[in-house]
Amino acid sequence: MADQDILSVERRGAVDFVTLNRPDRLNALNQPMSEALLSYFEARRRDTEARVIVLAGAGRAFCSGADLKAGGQPDALRDGPNGDWMLRDTLKAMRACPQPIVALVQGAAAGGGLAIALAADVIVAGESAAFHPAFIKIGLSGSELAVSWRLQRTIGPYRTRDMLLTGQPLKAADALAAGLASRLVPDAELAATGAAIAEAMLAASPDALRVSKRTFDATLEGLSFDAALELEERGQIQMIRAGRAAMAAAAKG
Repeated sequence: MADQDILSVERRGAVDFVTLNRPDRLNALNQPMSEALLSYFEARRRDTEARVIVLAGAGRAFCSGADLKAGGQPDALRDGPNGDWMLRDTLKAMRACPQPIVALVQGAAAGGGLAIALAADVIVAGESAAFHPAFIKIGLSGSELAVSWRLQRTIGPYRTRDMLLTGQPLKAADALAAGLASRLVPDAELAATGAAIAEAMLAASPDALRVSKRTFDATLEGLSFDAALELEERGQIQMIRAGRAAMAAAAKG
């Protein structure tokens, strides 16, 4: 498979449908895949045409994490012992891009694949989905790539520590019950569900999506109640003023 095909991007209107495209390796992360993901998400930061991103994996899995079997091969991940720098930058780029990201997870979302899913704004789980921490089972610390940061804020500290310290996966139904996934659907309905969610988001204005995503992330960081009130009020004032300006421009036209 050519490197340019390793990440499939299809733009339909204002929605990008992005697919990790190494189904024969369960979409494991190698160097070309990592470079393609980073390049794609960094380019979205100033992209005003794409308003929502739907992220999926081809075949039986979302992403099985780092391609450990690629060791010694030219396309093996190069950061290795020096840190997951490229994956870290990719996760930051996912949060920095203004478009809400909808992750469609079937099969394994393991290790780095789990981190990528957790960097989305909405996770839809297929019935086969399994969220694997993976790290501790291969002799590493129980968490990396801020997985513990996200999970402890999502499913709580005790369930997170049980999951990360034992390396046991969270299956689809449990992920839904714990609040990790927002919806659980048959695998065959994942694509249609993702498209429907994206279409519903498009009912909002581009600025509303951008301001909302930025505000959600800021409040998640641990702001006080008063600070959250102030931040969210400023966002709403910005939207109201933008709406008035648009109405005034339309009236003049």
